[in-house]
Amino acid sequence: MPSFEPCRTKMESEGIAQSAISAFESTFNSLVSGNTGLIPEDTIIPSPDLVKAESFAGDEVDTSLLSTTVVLKLNGGLGTGMGLDKAKSLLTIKGNDTFLDLTAKQVIAMREEY
Repeated sequence: MPSFEPCRTKMESEGIAQSAISAFESTFNSLVSGNTGLIPEDTIIPSPDLVKAESFAGDEVDTSLLSTTVVLKLNGGLGTGMGLDKAKSLLTIKGNDTFLDLTAKQVIAMREEY
């Protein structure tokens, strides 16, 4: 199995933070051990304990909170594992719209409604 030590030496000589070196070492060790990072689909089961939005108590919604709401969408990596050469958020999904366009349109619709 390849050694991480040459990487550590190079990173330390470049002044890389120890936390970054440790994170990279973990990923390095995972890679050289043959770990693909893939989760077999037959091992995935739905969560039985998800709360349905319809079950939330109360009919009153404080829409004034939306003016201070932040929308954060995490789409993962660049999709290189899927053979992509750009961010997945730039993929066209409907008409000429990308995932990024859809996110922006959702925020605009929310602002117009509230």
